[in-house]
Formats: sequence, structure tokens, C-alpha cells
Amino acid sequence: MRLLNASLKSYLFYSILIVLVGTPISFIMIREMLEEEVDELLKTHLTEFVTHIKGFEYLDDLELDLRVMDKLSYDLDVRPDSLNNQTEFYQTIALFDSLDHEIKPYRELTSSIIVKGKPYALTIRMSLVKYDELIYVIGIVMGALIIFLAIGLFFINRSLSKKILSPFYNTLQKLKAYQLDQGDAFQFEDTNIVEFNDLNHAIRLLTEKNEQVFLQQKTFIENASHELQTPLAIFQSKLDLLMQSHDLTEEQALLVKDMMATNQRIAKLNRSLLFISKLDNDQFLEKEQIDVAALLQDSLSNFQLLTDRSGMTTSKEIKTCVLFNNKNLIEVLINNLLRNAYQHNVPNGSVSVKLNDHEMIIINTGEPSGVPSDQLFKRFVKGKVGSYGTGLGLSIAEKICRLSGYTIKHSYSNRLHFFTVVFLV
Repeated sequence: MRLLNASLKSYLFYSILIVLVGTPISFIMIREMLEEEVDELLKTHLTEFVTHIKGFEYLDDLELDLRVMDKLSYDLDVRPDSLNNQTEFYQTIALFDSLDHEIKPYRELTSSIIVKGKPYALTIRMSLVKYDELIYVIGIVMGALIIFLAIGLFFINRSLSKKILSPFYNTLQKLKAYQLDQGDAFQFEDTNIVEFNDLNHAIRLLTEKNEQVFLQQKTFIENASHELQTPLAIFQSKLDLLMQSHDLTEEQALLVKDMMATNQRIAKLNRSLLFISKLDNDQFLEKEQIDVAALLQDSLSNFQLLTDRSGMTTSKEIKTCVLFNNKNLIEVLINNLLRNAYQHNVPNGSVSVKLNDHEMIIINTGEPSGVPSDQLFKRFVKGKVGSYGTGLGLSIAEKICRLSGYTIKHSYSNRLHFFTVVFLV
């Protein structure tokens, strides 16, 4: 039953189209039939009138009677005709009705007759008002039938679509609720429609393959991260021991110091990439009510030592803010933005933090980054100020905001960087 829903909609469309096209044709046919009926009546009246006149040709004043009849009868005209045209013709005309004071349609028949050897033009007419009223009533009935038919076909199509396509909608609902990391196998009900069974089977195979790839990727990343942490830690410890050696020259000590900084940067990069991988795999699903103000206060306290050493000043305006989200994600979001504000600052600079129930704003002094604001949140994008960092902090912050439904934006004005996170989108 391929493309069933489209077929039902096409059937509904063509049914309504046929009705809409057929209705004017029906009106024309009905009007033609009524005109033929009226023409037959006019022909009958004409024949009866001629026969009646022929029976009174012996009267001497018959011509006078015809003139009087022409004056008195509204539906009959008898006039002398010098052309003696024997043809008959029908026509529809509109005449003013002096009784109803309105123009009404008439159908009339004109023919030539011979009375006492003289040609006359005889016109017999008949009102079409009652026939127009009949057509009007028929039109109302047909219009009501069209509306009823359209509504009926719509609901029939909708009912059939829901009934026949219910397996498809069940599959669609399960796909929307499917979460790759949960590992729940799809359970589909068998249907009488072969195509839907084939679709369900294909989806089951696809999801099983994706789950296998996901688990393999997840295992690889976790193992790789774990295996990297061990040699990095060993390397760091050996560098520490080397730094404690008394035989090091000043030049060698500087080299060891650079190596230690590089090793720490690699370890930090390893943790950041692992965190991004977890974000991409939706591994932060547990959500709870979070006191963002308390988390922000704790993070600011952790950065207090850096503030004291560098001479930077910190101002804050923190109000109550409660979010329903994963606590680890909000902590990482706050720490990354604060770390960026303190690291990419100027000597004796300042950091200002504002928080309310719908947004968080972090403002820091600093030189222009040299990167457009719309490019600043991409991975491994660094500004010209400072070469430290992994280039992933702001990318992780943007990823958290996107997954949480928040909006993060950056602007620069008067040597101040503004990072704004809007919680209510």
C-alpha cells in the first residue's frame, strides 16, 4: 500500500475537483432541459392557437378581434407581417412587469401565420421566473451537497489515514522518543501492511548498528582518555623530579619548564576533548533544580587567588536564579566563561559578573580578540591575545548552551568583552 496517505489525499482532491467542475455543467444541462421544455410548451400553445384561429375564419371581424387580443394579452402578440416569413425562432428576453415593478425573464416563440389570406407575425411568450426559482433551489441543494461531500470526504480521508497509517505513526513516535545512549531495542508490532513491516525491520537494523557504533566509539574514547592520562601523569612526575635536580643549568630548567607547561596543556586538551565527546553523545541527561547563584559564588571564590596575584578586581551583582538542568554542565559553563575572562585580561584589569533569573553577563577588560564574535565560539579558534589555552573553552560553553536551549553571545565595546548567556529563549 505504497504512498497511501498521498493517494487518499489525491482521491479527495480529484473528487472535489470533479464535483466543482461537474456542478456548472449540471446547471447548464438543467437550464437547457428547462428551455427545451418551455419551447415545447410554446410550440404546443402556438399550434393550438393557430388551430383555434382557423376555426373562426368565417367571422367577418376576426381581424379586429386579433388586434384587440394583441392589445389585451400580455403573453401574446399578433401583428400584420408584410414579409410573410414562415420560419420560427425562439429567444429569451427581459420585460418589465408593471404589476411587480421589476424586470423578469421570458422565453418567446415567434412564427408567421396566415389568417384569411393575410400574413401575421404571432409571438407567444412564457415567464421563466418559476423556472429560475427552480434552478435557484437546485443550486442551493447542490451547494449544500458539495459542502457536505467535501466535509465528508475530508473526515473519511482523515479517519482512513489514522487507521491505516497508525503503524507508521507508532513507529514515528518511537523514533522521536529514542535515545541512542539508553540502548533500548525497538519493539515494533507486526502489521498487515508489508511496507510498514519492511520499514520497521530496516529501522531496527539501523538502530542496532548505530548502537554498536556508539558503544564502540564511547568505549574507544574512554579507553583512549584513560590510557593517555597515565603516561601524561608519569611524564609530569618525571619532569617534576627533573626540575628538582641540582645539575640542571638555567637553560635546561627553562626547557623543562616549557615541557611541563606543554604536558599540562596536553592533559587539559585531553580532558576537554573527552568532555566534548560526552556532550556529543548526550551523556549528561540527569537534570535537577540548580541554584546558579551558589555555583557562581563558589566559582568566583576559586578564582580569588588568581585575582589577588594579578591585581585584577572583581565586582558582582548576583541575584537568585534557579535552572532545571544538569549540574555538571552548568558548573563547566560558569568555569569556562570565568576562566576566559581572567586569562584574557589586562594587567590590573577587572571582571564584572551579573546574574538574574533570565541571564548571566560576564564582562572583562581586554584587548580586541581579533576574531569576529560569530567565529569566537568555534573549536580551536584563538584570539591574538595570549597563546595559552586549548581553544575549546568557549566552544564547550556554546555547546552546553545549545544543548540546554540557551543563547550565548559576545560583543566588544570600549575595551570591554561582554559574554551574555540568556536562559529564557
